[in-house]
Amino acid sequence: MNSQQRIAASRYAAAYDALSSSLEQAEKNAAQLDQAVRILAGVNGLMQSPRISSAHKKLVLQETLKEIPVACSFIVVLIDAKRYELLSEICRRVHTLLDDRRGISRAIVTSARVLSQAQQAAAQKALSARYGKTVEAQFKTDPSLLGGLRLECNGELIDGSIKTRLARLQEEIKG
Repeated sequence: MNSQQRIAASRYAAAYDALSSSLEQAEKNAAQLDQAVRILAGVNGLMQSPRISSAHKKLVLQETLKEIPVACSFIVVLIDAKRYELLSEICRRVHTLLDDRRGISRAIVTSARVLSQAQQAAAQKALSARYGKTVEAQFKTDPSLLGGLRLECNGELIDGSIKTRLARLQEEIKG
């Protein structure tokens, strides 16, 4: 995805999120968009085909998504703008905006070995303090890190792994 597509996806997600005046409504609309993405997964080829007219695509949408009108109307806008291919990314970004409304950040914590429950709780507490929000972390393992942690949260990467430290040291020695 190029930068123009990322910007467009962000703007469409913000517009979809703006349809919701409350957290409850935002949750409902996000769930409807998720449901639409799942329903349309089987017809993505048709929806993205330049050989199929926009009018036919809209008819398919209106029949398929009649139970979820907000998502249907939004996807019609995407079809008119020839931006249907951004739907999955828009959906992902809508969930990020929903997390913001909830005061939640998501993080991926990668370690060389499985962290204990106490270590996981400490990592989440430290991340919550750093970002000023509740952080829900997903914990992964990657033995190639050798030790330390790699944290991804709010678009920030903090790599304190031994693997990265050794690579930096090697570059300094070469330099």
